[in-house]
Amino acid sequence: MTEEKQHPWVILFDIDGTLLTVDRKFNRPLIRSILDDLGIDYPDMEKEGFSGRTDHDILTSFLLNHDFDEELYQKLKSEYLLRTDSEMNSGHVIRHSHIDEAISFFDKMGAYVGLLTGNYPSAAKAKLKVAGVEYDFKFGAFGEFDKDRNQLPLIALKEVEKNLNIDPDPSKFVIIGDTPRDVECANYANMKCVAVTTGRFTKEELEPFNPNVIISDLSNPQEWFKKLTQA
Repeated sequence: MTEEKQHPWVILFDIDGTLLTVDRKFNRPLIRSILDDLGIDYPDMEKEGFSGRTDHDILTSFLLNHDFDEELYQKLKSEYLLRTDSEMNSGHVIRHSHIDEAISFFDKMGAYVGLLTGNYPSAAKAKLKVAGVEYDFKFGAFGEFDKDRNQLPLIALKEVEKNLNIDPDPSKFVIIGDTPRDVECANYANMKCVAVTTGRFTKEELEPFNPNVIISDLSNPQEWFKKLTQA
């Protein structure tokens, strides 16, 4: 008889607003420059909210006046990734406090620590590198794979099933993020959620979406993880 594998806790960190924040004064002008270079007509980009959305969704939305042309989307995506990687530096990124403490806590307890982010994989890699986040995340559910953020936890379930050869239990997954969309996608997949107010949303703005726990930063992970597991 084959011994059944024990199901680890699966911890999924969002990136933007949770582990780090990219300066709007870098990101928005960069995107505007790319749109102008490619002749993409989208005048209201500067006013648009990006929080919690996937890169795929954001970049596709810029093609509203171009019949969502797939070839143009691929050019836009390619240029965005190329210039993000080559032009972004440490001065453009705020590295949030206590992230090493939280990542180390889960790593030491034997959790399977990954990413669940709206970023494209290479954009995620570039941001983490610039922010000096050197942890080797085990896997990721990225915004390249689906425009709808609610689908990303389902991708995470499939990845864990494939990587660990277990039947994944959503109740053993924890999404840590800073936006209502992070909470919504966790609830959609019956996963647990820790909402952190290091992004642009306050505790009062996050509460109506019913995360399991709301914290002001990632410090003292042993305390809020205990609350999470007892909720």
